[in-house]
Amino acid sequence: MYRGVLALQLGVALLAATLLAATMADPARAELAKVSSADFAAKPVVLSNGVRGELVKFESASPLDYGPMMKGELGKPVTLTAQLFMPAKAGHPVAAVVETPGSGNLGPHHLAHAATLTSAGIAVLVIDPFFGRGIEDTIADQGKLTFAASAYDVLAGVKYLRTRKDIDPARIGATGGSRGGTAVMMAVAAPISRAVLGEDKGLRAVVAGYPWCGVQFMSARIAKGAGLLILQGDRDNWVSTQQCQDAAHAMEVARQDAVMKLFPGALHAFDRAGVPRTEIPAAVTSTIYPTIYMTDDGTYYNMRTGKPDPSVTAKALMEYSVKGGFLHKGTTIGSEGTQAADFAREMADFFKARLAAP
Repeated sequence: MYRGVLALQLGVALLAATLLAATMADPARAELAKVSSADFAAKPVVLSNGVRGELVKFESASPLDYGPMMKGELGKPVTLTAQLFMPAKAGHPVAAVVETPGSGNLGPHHLAHAATLTSAGIAVLVIDPFFGRGIEDTIADQGKLTFAASAYDVLAGVKYLRTRKDIDPARIGATGGSRGGTAVMMAVAAPISRAVLGEDKGLRAVVAGYPWCGVQFMSARIAKGAGLLILQGDRDNWVSTQQCQDAAHAMEVARQDAVMKLFPGALHAFDRAGVPRTEIPAAVTSTIYPTIYMTDDGTYYNMRTGKPDPSVTAKALMEYSVKGGFLHKGTTIGSEGTQAADFAREMADFFKARLAAP
């Protein structure tokens, strides 16, 4: 998709969290406001603007890696829970956005984004990628769920929306933050989009908030006709800001419609209004791990030779991340000033422009 798209796979630096945790004490995790997955699956949510959610279930899968996913090897099927929020007085098929959460799963900020977008006339499908899999979160162990599975969840959500008569199938976008940002970036990557959705059937617009850009397609291309906006803070210490800058630059060089906007002084998850600087001691971070590149069929490049090498596996990369000492524990998130409001405005303006009716 850009020379970037992400995904450590089976954990490249994340599944590795399991091994890292064996050698480090696991401090108490800071308590942040959450949305109960059980309640979200059973009780319609009413947004701050009065829009009431519709309980939804749709089928997804759990591919082990990007290469297998592009070959149709989707792994274990799973039924995901979600809620669809339709804009008030929608009298015709409307544009829609798939929203997927990060490692901590659903929070108040996801519902706030849904309110912002529905107020702008855009439907929002908020998905819970963890509840149907029996996972609470992946903060301390990203290996609980592959990044390929997270990307596939987004595309499965797109497929579901295209079955509905009240949604315009040609005007669908996606957004997510952190792990969710990685998921939506991968979902709009040209090789993935083409393999899963088909030629010329990809997402129209993607907003990726503070994603991890450690795995990138060397071709640096996104789905035909798509636009990508990356919103990131320059004080992020959970993921590498520089890797995302490199990814965005590679896409621009490849003449893709992609841009990255950097927020001065912003931490990870700076779109969480009302959440002050908060330490997350259990979070496994990887800000210094070398960027991993892939061919369009999902073959990894050998870092030593600089060439595609089918013998390089996600498992080998994960072991390298651990043995090389590239993983650490502890990060800081939060928002201050107008950061959350600015994030919401940038997101809404982008989707309103890119998903406008022809």
